[in-house]
Amino acid sequence: MKKKLLFITPLFPGNKNEDTIVPFIYQFCNYLDTNFDDLEIDIITLRYPIKKEEYNINSIKVYAIGGGFKTKWNSILVISKAFIKGAKLFGRNDYDGILSFWYSDTAIVGKLLRIFFRVKHFTWLQGQDVKSNNKYFKLFRPSADQLIVVGKNHQKVLKKHWGITAKKIANVAVDTNSFPKLNIGSRTIDIIGVGNLGALKNYSLFIEIIFELKKVLNTINVVICGDGEEKEMLTTKINALGLRENITLMGYVPNNKVRDLLNNSKLLLHTSQFEGNSMVVQEALYSGCKVISTFPLSENITNFFYEDNKADLIKTSMDLLNKNQETQRIRHFKIEDTADVIYSCFFDSK
Repeated sequence: MKKKLLFITPLFPGNKNEDTIVPFIYQFCNYLDTNFDDLEIDIITLRYPIKKEEYNINSIKVYAIGGGFKTKWNSILVISKAFIKGAKLFGRNDYDGILSFWYSDTAIVGKLLRIFFRVKHFTWLQGQDVKSNNKYFKLFRPSADQLIVVGKNHQKVLKKHWGITAKKIANVAVDTNSFPKLNIGSRTIDIIGVGNLGALKNYSLFIEIIFELKKVLNTINVVICGDGEEKEMLTTKINALGLRENITLMGYVPNNKVRDLLNNSKLLLHTSQFEGNSMVVQEALYSGCKVISTFPLSENITNFFYEDNKADLIKTSMDLLNKNQETQRIRHFKIEDTADVIYSCFFDSK
């Protein structure tokens, strides 16, 4: 008999083409589905797709609650519906455990199911859920052995805000089978940015850095992949600084196309105000890019540069663009190691 796990997530792609919806979780689930023959996965997704439905992606069965994105009262309703769905699934399946993604309403659903059905339950923290404003930590304080973080720095932030040291680290990593052949020739994109055009990603700072670089590198070629609420403001800023010929806002770009663009880029500039362990950083490193980030990884990683102020971001960007260095793939974290950590939470070694 196959082993079986129930995953609970706020979001999941509605089909294979929606590869920008929680891309790491999507790729991780596909990796388990493809490489762990003794394991079956069912997924309850609370808020996206917004339509209540059941569907398959490969052999993964997905149950969408269709909760959408509304008020706190909506959260109570979504938790109730997800618990009922989970209870029905437990009535039909002999699950070995539950994995919740993010410490949010997903974790509450998992906790309730654990109490009723007496199975192992872990929550895999994914990003900002470790911060001090997470109401779920205040209301339902977890024990350290129930939590998994996505990196050493993520672990430190959790410890800082909540005094909890998560016992397990399952790093964000990439499935290398989905990358194009490494481009070791000419790369026409000098700097690339990838991510939602919201305040968190801090593209205003990104644009200011490009403005300074253009003073020396007049023809600098920059692309930004992503869409979001700050697009109009950022477009206005690009035009006001005379960067219309230098920066291209690509809008929404599918994840497979992002990897093609990374393969033609020299440098990923990542100006985010907070990250757990960014997947695009791992994608860029594996695509042969240098990476400059405003958020550390707490790891000594080749071709990764952490800078925490504007002047150093400009200087390091200029230095890297002026160097003619060998292009190489960097794979610091391996998805097979990440999968083994999660698997070992519930079972003996594979």
